[in-house]
Amino acid sequence: MSKNVTELSFEHGVLLKSYDTFVAVKRKDGNHMVTSKWHSSTTTRQINNFFGGKEITEEAAKVSQALLDNMGKFLEAYHK
Repeated sequence: MSKNVTELSFEHGVLLKSYDTFVAVKRKDGNHMVTSKWHSSTTTRQINNFFGGKEITEEAAKVSQALLDNMGKFLEAYHK
């Protein structure tokens, strides 16, 4: 992973942060989530690498950026 990528592990999976933006969640139960907001080709590549391929990314539920931001803020506060 790139130096601009952070992964936050939690009980049900892993949250991906690209630069300062939370963009995807890989859940242990397979109910993956990805932001519905497009950020950049670099972020798209990071998301595809995180999931292990574009095909898996395309199958992930598209969720609001606000939902991922709230999850990320909560997890960062929890991990401190």
